[in-house]
Amino acid sequence: MADIDEEIDRLYQGALDGFVAARNALARSARRPDLKQLEKPSAPAWAVNQLYWRSRPLFDRVVAAAEAVREAHASQLSGRAADVAGAEAAHREAVREAVAAARQHLVEAGQPPTAATLDAVSRTCQALPSSDAPGRLTRPLAPAGLEALAGLAIQALRPAPAPGASPSAAGPPTAPRPPADFESARQARARQARREAAEHAVANAEAKLAAADRAVAQADMALAEARAVVVTAERTLGERRIARDMAAAAVDAARLALTDPDQ
Repeated sequence: MADIDEEIDRLYQGALDGFVAARNALARSARRPDLKQLEKPSAPAWAVNQLYWRSRPLFDRVVAAAEAVREAHASQLSGRAADVAGAEAAHREAVREAVAAARQHLVEAGQPPTAATLDAVSRTCQALPSSDAPGRLTRPLAPAGLEALAGLAIQALRPAPAPGASPSAAGPPTAPRPPADFESARQARARQARREAAEHAVANAEAKLAAADRAVAQADMALAEARAVVVTAERTLGERRIARDMAAAAVDAARLALTDPDQ
């Protein structure tokens, strides 16, 4: 049969609902019981996998934008000029377009693109690139956040060994103290992260409020329609009662005529 890695790649490209059946069939045909240990991806992981398999230019753009952000931060922390804001804006835009494409993959596959799923897709895209095999994710990823920035700062501030000196001669490296501007940058980024989280919460709350407003409007309309139906029914009932009373009077008159022919 074809190379087993290619078969596994096709497995992760396939429908999410059919993953387990396809995996077990592959394990039988390849006579590889260990393949049954391959974990079924979660919906967010599957959607990001589809970006790699079906929307590769977008996937590669997210990765390149993330690397550009890292390089910009490294340059800034080393004292060189860098357009950090521009790199971060380009990264956010690349992630936004990737999430939109992932949402479309979910819709086309009949998977519900819930807010929680798309949030996990967004966080996974922000965490790219990762050490996980691309196209074979099984769980959402978490962005590296400030820890990665701190690592860049330590690398940027570590002094280079003197020319001709060996690493052992230089002695054990000492951990440099982050400068005040780095601490300010860290605090600013923490504030920005809190602000983005608050904005996300506000956006979710506003979306729920809008949905509730629509539900109330629909209920009001249904109530108005029901009231109109009640009014019409009451009018019809009144008319039919009058018709019934008139018919009863006619019956009484006819019976009277039968019992008293002189009238």
